[in-house]
Amino acid sequence: LVKGASKGEGLGNQFLANIREVDAIVHVVRCFENTNIVHVDGSIDPLRDIETINLELIFSDLEVLERRISKTVKLSRNDKMAAKELDLQNRLKAHLEENKMAKSFVTEDEDEQAWLAEYNLLTAKPVIFAANVSEDDLADDGANNEGVKAVREYAKKENCEVFVVCAEIEEEIVIPSHKRKKRTGKKEEDLSNFEVTETIEYKLTGEDRYCPDCGTKYKVVTKEVVKRLKFIPSTFEVVEEVTYIYSCPKCSAMIRPEKEFPLIKGSIATPSLVAGIMNAKYVNGMPLARQEREFARYDLNLSTKTMANWIISCADRYLGLLYGQMKEEFLKSRYIHCDETRIQVIDEPDQKGSSQNWMWVYLTDHYSEAPQMVLFDYERTRAGYHPVNFLGDTFHGYLTCDGYQAYHGLNDSITVTGCFTHARRRFDAALTALKKDFTKEQLKETVAYQAMTRIGILYKVEELIKDKTPEERYQERQKQSRPVVEALFEWLHSMEDSVDRSSLIGDAILYTLNQENYLRRYLDDGHLSIDNNSAERAIKNFAVGRRNWLFAKSIRGADASAVVYSIAETALLNGLKPYVYLSYVLDELRKMGPFPKPDDLNRLLPWSDELPEGFRTKKKK
Repeated sequence: LVKGASKGEGLGNQFLANIREVDAIVHVVRCFENTNIVHVDGSIDPLRDIETINLELIFSDLEVLERRISKTVKLSRNDKMAAKELDLQNRLKAHLEENKMAKSFVTEDEDEQAWLAEYNLLTAKPVIFAANVSEDDLADDGANNEGVKAVREYAKKENCEVFVVCAEIEEEIVIPSHKRKKRTGKKEEDLSNFEVTETIEYKLTGEDRYCPDCGTKYKVVTKEVVKRLKFIPSTFEVVEEVTYIYSCPKCSAMIRPEKEFPLIKGSIATPSLVAGIMNAKYVNGMPLARQEREFARYDLNLSTKTMANWIISCADRYLGLLYGQMKEEFLKSRYIHCDETRIQVIDEPDQKGSSQNWMWVYLTDHYSEAPQMVLFDYERTRAGYHPVNFLGDTFHGYLTCDGYQAYHGLNDSITVTGCFTHARRRFDAALTALKKDFTKEQLKETVAYQAMTRIGILYKVEELIKDKTPEERYQERQKQSRPVVEALFEWLHSMEDSVDRSSLIGDAILYTLNQENYLRRYLDDGHLSIDNNSAERAIKNFAVGRRNWLFAKSIRGADASAVVYSIAETALLNGLKPYVYLSYVLDELRKMGPFPKPDDLNRLLPWSDELPEGFRTKKKK
């Protein structure tokens, strides 16, 4: 155990300011310069200044050192350097064997300092590093390693923090150049989802089937099968409906059989055609005008206006029903996200041509423990009453958003949580402005860099706990993230009065402090996210499409786009193939008539288990 370490000066920053004592169980120890933080990684290279004393330890594994000395002799190309290091290591070994005690060593290594920043070391509790843990054990946080179990029992008794780190020797192995082998079976895997529609056989015919030497007929011993993939561009097929009309010869009464309702009365549109148009625009970002030109190349005259009317009609008559069911389910959730993005609607009355309108986005993410969905909602303005009206009195829970003030006027039953990504972006902007005038080392001393590093620690914790249950995420955040958050805001408050408010760094600090109450709230519940990135990802397809189609002509068109984007994005979130899904639901809703039952709608929702096989992609995106 490393006991009673004296207080170190740290790495020239405030990360280590609160550390008073470090307990470590180690095999080979390496210290950061002028600190009492131990780096345990199974190696002792480089070693400098053996007389520098920061820590004392009981050394329990001389085999590690033996292997290190042997490796030095075998791998070093510089005889003088090898002799110097070998002498140093032998002195260390002799010291260990004689006294069972070792002195710590000084090293300078930027990678090690970055490693330190990844761990939550801002706690005043003693810290135990569990070393000699394999990479396999690291995958489950050392749960199956007997040594780590013992360390955890000790830590629990001593009220210490535990960090499991890999302490395996990293061998410096020179791999000779070689030609990389292709992974076998990849081609078969890539083509496994497609039907073989054509087989070309190469056989011997006629006299070629007989051996020219002895005249015996050849026998097939094996076959070589090679598969290739063809692309067939869009094709159009005409479906002709013929209805026979009957008449009674005696009384002249006439009758005709019932036929299915068309998707759009008096139109050539079918579910597959409209779904293809929707998929091209709302999933792949292809404007209707570009689709019109593409159709014309295949001798189909289909105008932009006609396609727009089809989309509006199907959104109003069919997809709007699904949207209503999705919204009803959405409002039952307790954890949602919200964001907004620009859209220009030309026919919006009483506004200038350059005015911007807004598409509001509401969603549930994978932490919400509710069906994942995205709901777009077109509104003329960015006023705060729009989310109030959308959520109404039905929703009660947490809403994660950026720092836009409109969200802070919601009902008392809604708790707003903030987005650390927006805070980090402001510090990143401040740091970027300094890069042309500062060296790399000078940048590391700036407030912007240190703030981003501290926020980076929080995101590292989130990465490590992303697959845990909400209860486990909550516990880990209390143990690892809360001390970092406390230290971050204490540090920012210390600069609040002295910072230049007109500067980029001043803007970043003041924004983060203004959002402090909201940024802290993700620590209160394991279902909450640290940021609003899920909402921004949901907007991405919309933003890509907007760069292509530029604007919406009418308000009905903007409302229809909101509905179709909601269905398409929710389908993607649930791993569905958008075109296949849209084509299916349009056809099913057409058959249901104007007043379908709620249960019938529920089985068509993107997360329904009753959707047919083959609708979901193998890799969910």
